[in-house]
Amino acid sequence: MKKSSILSQIAKPNKVLLIIGIVIAIIGLFGGGLLSFLISNEDATNLRKVDEEGIYSEIDVALVTSYFATLETNSSLEKYYFITDSEGYTYIAKIDDETFAELKANYDYNYSTDPTLEAPDAVLIYGMSSEIPEDIKNFAIEYLQENLGLEDVNNDNFNNVIYPFLINTYVSKTDTIIDIAIIFGIITVIGLLIIMFYMNYQTKNNKVMFKYKSILDSIEEELQSPDVISSPLCKTYITTNYVVSYNKNINIVNISDIIWIYPIAYQQGLITSWSICLVTNDKNSTYIGKLNITNKNKEITFNELYEILLRKTPNALHGYSKENKEKIEDK
Repeated sequence: MKKSSILSQIAKPNKVLLIIGIVIAIIGLFGGGLLSFLISNEDATNLRKVDEEGIYSEIDVALVTSYFATLETNSSLEKYYFITDSEGYTYIAKIDDETFAELKANYDYNYSTDPTLEAPDAVLIYGMSSEIPEDIKNFAIEYLQENLGLEDVNNDNFNNVIYPFLINTYVSKTDTIIDIAIIFGIITVIGLLIIMFYMNYQTKNNKVMFKYKSILDSIEEELQSPDVISSPLCKTYITTNYVVSYNKNINIVNISDIIWIYPIAYQQGLITSWSICLVTNDKNSTYIGKLNITNKNKEITFNELYEILLRKTPNALHGYSKENKEKIEDK
């Protein structure tokens, strides 16, 4: 049969949802890969040229002190050091144990009293730039004043002595790429879920259309009849013999098969929406006319639809009760 106007309209797939899902999935799949590729090929910036957080940075370390502050996290004990580059500028660095092991010779030279000990080569370290946290800055000022005799250092002139951005070796390119993979992986999953939701929606509609394919012509004829009752707000048609609902999915119910009808209230504290349950003689339940009740007009519309269905089903049980439930179970 050729798809007729009303049935074809309500069965027509909303491709906007599919397009959104595909776009999100593509962003997740290719956006993350492209960003990871760019980061993996990104050259490190000398820390002295950095003026914002999150920049992949490098610094050649000539000297390193003992750590002057620590920060305990769920996974490790992070340590803060003073470092000096080959040009004599001083910085704060958050250095992991593996990187510090590479700086061991520079550390030993810094604290050595042997005048014949040769200065080791500067070691290039890498990490992400970060602003110095206020509490770490306070620890640093205290260390400079008490241990190095720099009593004039204070919060106002701190940036004249120590560069305002530190290098964090706990965060590597690999860590950043992993974080990107997780974020864009979640985005991809969201896109795929939207596509699956769309396909599931269409599959359900196709099953309904296939189930009633032998009588679709007569259903369409009744939908086109001037006697049809239409409730666009509740997304429901009531014809002489059928209830056709198109809220989310198409549902077609033969009125003569309805043996029980009752309203259902959905609430989160207060009642937020209503729908109508149609139980048929095969004991299947179909929910139609779901409507968020946000004003009096919507409530009136819903009640009108329910009253019409009650009049159309004089032989069915009306309203929810324990007695009606038992009657249905006994059938």
